[in-house]
Amino acid sequence: MIPLMVAFPLLFGFIIVILDTLRAKKVLIKVSFVLGAVLPAGIFLLENGREIVGGWSRVAGIEVGIGEINAQFIVGELVLFTLVALYSISYFDFRDKKTPKALVLFLLMHSGLLGAFIARDFFNFYIYMEIASVSAFALVAFSDDPGSKKAAFKYLILSLLASYLFIFAIGLIYMETGYLNVELVAQNALPSRELSTALGIAFASLLLKAGIFPLHGWLPDAHSAAPTPASALLSGIVVKAPAYGMILLFSAVPVGESLKTAALMVAVASIFFGIVMMLLQRDAKRFLAYSTVSQMGYVLLGIATFNFTGAAYYALAHSLTKGGLFLSVGSLGTKSRKLGEFGYKNAPLMVFSVLILSLAIGGISPLIGSYAKGLLLSSLSEGWHWLIPLGTLGTMIAFTRLNYHMLGRESPEIKPFWKFSSLILALLSLGGGIYFGAGLKLADVIYISAAVPGFFALRALGVLGKETGMKMETEKEINVLAAVFVTFILAVLLLQWS
Repeated sequence: MIPLMVAFPLLFGFIIVILDTLRAKKVLIKVSFVLGAVLPAGIFLLENGREIVGGWSRVAGIEVGIGEINAQFIVGELVLFTLVALYSISYFDFRDKKTPKALVLFLLMHSGLLGAFIARDFFNFYIYMEIASVSAFALVAFSDDPGSKKAAFKYLILSLLASYLFIFAIGLIYMETGYLNVELVAQNALPSRELSTALGIAFASLLLKAGIFPLHGWLPDAHSAAPTPASALLSGIVVKAPAYGMILLFSAVPVGESLKTAALMVAVASIFFGIVMMLLQRDAKRFLAYSTVSQMGYVLLGIATFNFTGAAYYALAHSLTKGGLFLSVGSLGTKSRKLGEFGYKNAPLMVFSVLILSLAIGGISPLIGSYAKGLLLSSLSEGWHWLIPLGTLGTMIAFTRLNYHMLGRESPEIKPFWKFSSLILALLSLGGGIYFGAGLKLADVIYISAAVPGFFALRALGVLGKETGMKMETEKEINVLAAVFVTFILAVLLLQWS
């Protein structure tokens, strides 16, 4: 029954196409969309373990499964997508003929993400990840934002380049081991230059798709230009599919110490680069997009230290918090997304939601982010223990800035479903932390106490909101980013071969 998680969104996407063609009542399209969003959750609650589709042997068949690691990715996807679906019902104008097509794209993304997360072989993981990616390109372009078409094109070209190299790496793995099933590859993979090459290429390709520094160049434009529901899914869950792919990769193919060290260094660089860029942004959605670059560094941190459980729980925490923050900012910033030009002053539910989500993404107890960071800290050597506190402080300074600007401005009228979606994600972030046992910590009081004066000190120095970066033509920018990607791959390969 596990494959039905993937089948239901596809089925109802097809039904929406038929209903739209027949000019059926809009309520039928809405109901079909919601059913396609929520029915996979029922399968998830009823099923666990592994199965081979069609009853084939593991060697020839397609294995899918739900286990301790991927269950966290699936939970984050199901929860966030369900709330985004409810948000979307009142976000999109159903008098617009394009709206049913957007809903179909959302369901295709839903299906692709679930398929990637339950996959136990590299080829089917790749296929479903690409289904989600293609839907994401189209949803970015669907936006009325002036830069959405260029952002979607840049996302498309760079992601496809990574896809071509990733499938090439999968071919090398198959050539060396004779299998694509993750468990069978792990049983038959012996250290070799060919497997090291495949690992390096696949790892770099997944880094680009996950938007991790220094291969993040497509992410800020795409995530900020997309419609608000799509932004929430892109930052909240789409970038988690390649992260799960890294877990599959590292658990199947021998990983040398040089690559582990390189992955750890990239994770650290992504965490702090993202924080610095957050402080320089004026656009609230770009602020949140760069936060994703930073937060995905923590997920990579868990993968680099082979703490896959910590990476999975951090992915879950980030899905809830970042999805909620994008929905909140999108609801409040309907007229302007510039920090200081919109806020939540007269909307107490939104104040509560944004504050709780801001604390959660910073890793403050007793919220879910604190529990996930505790898991990551457990696998770090003593020489790296400074990383989590310093990253927490930097993130809290950045989100102090966000809330400072929002506190002084009144909010527009917010639709009930919009408030509901943000509030539920905030409550889940709180409830999840309490459920997992993230008790109150005195250190968190220190982080908050230091973040506020830290923000005002940076504000007094005049360094906040000073966006940097050279503006260039889209084609030239793509060429530069592609060159960075290729250079990164060569560096990883040279590091492994040395």
